[in-house]
Amino acid sequence: MTDVRLESMTEDQYKPWRAESEAHYAQSVAASGQPAEDAARNAADTYARLLPDDFATPDHHFWYAYDGDRRVGFLWIKVTHDTAFVYNVAVEPDVRRQGYGRAIMLAAERWCHDNALTRIGLHVFAHNTGARALYEQLGFTETGRNMAKDL
Repeated sequence: MTDVRLESMTEDQYKPWRAESEAHYAQSVAASGQPAEDAARNAADTYARLLPDDFATPDHHFWYAYDGDRRVGFLWIKVTHDTAFVYNVAVEPDVRRQGYGRAIMLAAERWCHDNALTRIGLHVFAHNTGARALYEQLGFTETGRNMAKDL
């Protein structure tokens, strides 16, 4: 089984990560049916709301995941009371489908356990069937559902 270690991002690492992460989120929103321009605005607004103090926003944690010296992905979690919420997790494109997504999520669970958190949640876009399957394999269950109809 693949294992990873999580290393906290530095503020200097956060800046380029933030730009790339926000752009990827905009792409996911657009893939869900929102026009690209609206999706980009939505992503910028969402990140500004969630991270008003950027890297220093309280209760938000940012890590890069490593397998040895190789960076294989990242993780962003917010903690509220006894619950962690995964805002973003990703595997580097050239190492996808090698077990790193699972390993990052298991590392997140270990971190939560070590910090006395009792629940972990996340949102996954409906079109992201691979991630949905992984989360279900890891024991996540659906707690809500958004629906839309194009007119």
